[in-house]
Amino acid sequence: MAGYFKKMFTALNSVLTGMGITIKYGVNPKAEVTQQYPEVKREPPDRFRGKLFVNINICTGCTACARICPVDVITLKTVRDENKKLRPVIFDINNARCIYCGLCVEACPVDNCLYFEKKYEFSAYTKEDLISHFGLGEAQSPGKKAEEKTADVTKEQKEAAQ
Repeated sequence: MAGYFKKMFTALNSVLTGMGITIKYGVNPKAEVTQQYPEVKREPPDRFRGKLFVNINICTGCTACARICPVDVITLKTVRDENKKLRPVIFDINNARCIYCGLCVEACPVDNCLYFEKKYEFSAYTKEDLISHFGLGEAQSPGKKAEEKTADVTKEQKEAAQ
């Protein structure tokens, strides 16, 4: 019988504690609890993992981030430029598949090249809209340039022969 009353007292105490907090915030006009979301946006904490961003101008194209990603979120295609350095021509991040583990950021050897932005509003109507396209664009590889030059030379030789 004593256990029954003890449980009732604990339940009543729990309900009154919850109602006391509700009344405290409901009656006190100075204690603002609700934020007016579209107009006032919350600042995320320092270690917040939002949308992935790549500073493509300092990316070395080492593909460490693409190799370490456990769900193959990063699509990376590189070519060598005239200085024999790798340059990323295609760098796509599929935010729909990203699990925000941060392994790609840790694997990147260049500081502040790949990082999480503070953005938390990036909803979209289609999955294709969730793919972020970075990269320097489709550049021709040296092999293609050589093929085009040989094709031009043979064209000129044919015209000269006629």
